[in-house]
Amino acid sequence: MKTSDVKVGIVENDENFRQQILKALESIPEIGGIYYWESAEAYLSDEKGRSLDILFLDIMLSNMNGVELAGKISARDPEISKIMLSNMNSDELIYESLRNGAIGYILKSELKDITDVIDTVLKGGAIITPTIAFRVLNSFKQKDISGEFKLTPKEKQILDEMVKGKTIGRVAEFLGVSKYTVQHHVKNIYKKLNVHNRAELVRKASDIGLLP
Repeated sequence: MKTSDVKVGIVENDENFRQQILKALESIPEIGGIYYWESAEAYLSDEKGRSLDILFLDIMLSNMNGVELAGKISARDPEISKIMLSNMNSDELIYESLRNGAIGYILKSELKDITDVIDTVLKGGAIITPTIAFRVLNSFKQKDISGEFKLTPKEKQILDEMVKGKTIGRVAEFLGVSKYTVQHHVKNIYKKLNVHNRAELVRKASDIGLLP
């Protein structure tokens, strides 16, 4: 694709910010077409939106939000590169946006040079501004191991007691449940952690940092 063939769009209901983006895009002579819409519904009903190469999406749109719109675009026109624009650095919004096919998440306050953004996307790169990158990395660092292995809160509690050396009977007594209930949970824990006995369980727990 020649740069002059690139078509870029923006879905943004903040007129001042939209005009700022449009002005920046218009200063890039190589871009072949620039389009804008004020709502997700307006975008979805306009066939011109289906021929875009890059689309900037505001998250906080009226009615259908930008995250939901990103998902619909991914299902209908997956070849369009979607970049989220937001004033919010919510972990939930970041991950939902990425799950819905966005290749970038930019805080509006950190959108410095849209030319660099366009160039990076055309070269196959992704765009995440510094604040968002920090939150993503920090989230991975803080990720709870029970979430990684999809343990339920009760399974995590039982695992915590078992790696301390308690028998199933003692765990049942400690939690105030029957030993059969604990045995059921232990069976699920073994399956999820892919271990077959207590020794393997303790070793696995040690490897993944669960032992105190």
